[in-house]
Amino acid sequence: MTTFRTARNDDIPALVRLWNEGTPSYGVARPLKPRELTEACYNHLGFSLQDLIVAEENGRPIGFVHSGFGPVEAAGASHRLDRSMGTIAMLAIGPEADEGVGPLLIEQSVARLRAEGAQVIYAGGQYPLNPFYWGIYGGSEFAGILREHDAFHRAARASGFNEVARSILLERDLSGSAEPGFDPKSVLLRRRFQLTVEEDAAFASWWDALALGATYAIRFQLEDSAGRAVATATTWDMAGFERLDGRLRAGLIDVEVANESRRQGLGKYLIREVIRYHMQRGIHALAVQTRAPNEAALALYQSLGFEAVDEAMLYRLGGS
Repeated sequence: MTTFRTARNDDIPALVRLWNEGTPSYGVARPLKPRELTEACYNHLGFSLQDLIVAEENGRPIGFVHSGFGPVEAAGASHRLDRSMGTIAMLAIGPEADEGVGPLLIEQSVARLRAEGAQVIYAGGQYPLNPFYWGIYGGSEFAGILREHDAFHRAARASGFNEVARSILLERDLSGSAEPGFDPKSVLLRRRFQLTVEEDAAFASWWDALALGATYAIRFQLEDSAGRAVATATTWDMAGFERLDGRLRAGLIDVEVANESRRQGLGKYLIREVIRYHMQRGIHALAVQTRAPNEAALALYQSLGFEAVDEAMLYRLGGS
């Protein structure tokens, strides 16, 4: 008989087993150890054992579901959570569980979110509604349920959730491949703008720092002749994601060009420099992701040698 209960501190080894057995092989840091799962997820602001629900069969955990909330201000002074919108951040089901366990776990999680005040409920996570698991799930960012996470998809759909957004995960191979081809614009831009690189950089947003603060980050910035930043990007070393295929990855995030400096090719130029820098570091692949409808961003990344490797879907309860 399957029973459901709130998680306990001594469940961590069992949750790690379920993580290693029940999550996809790509876009996930695995196999994980209990300490790593604890540090990545359960030491975060807003974590409560009450939001982590375990399914048991004859006293043995066979699945878990975990819910949470995003911040009121991801980059502001407030560290409060916005409890009007909640998300089912993770569902992991062991191979011994039957098909009905996933929807039952989601039903328990929805009830928990409603009790905490959630009026809108998602399944998956998309910034800034990504309270846990960024850094160990989803590639460079946590933008929904990975394509191969079948049990999570089936359970969400069976529970009345509908897909509302999709993100494309891309990678640029850096091992043994050529640098980006020559671009005449690069010569002119190199004369006009200075590239600065800050290693072991701090994250500007407290929400980002909460998720990725333990990782090694590098900040890239283009500055004009007056020293003003016109384009920025950040990478973080995706430690743990290499364990299944041996490929060292860096995640590219926060690519931004100042409004008044757009349409000059600065974004493309900056990403080219990021690629070169990480090739010299010996990184095997650079990972990035973007919303599926953003055709301009997809074209930009593909022009620089990035290839689509996966996708992630965000669901909303009753959404369309």
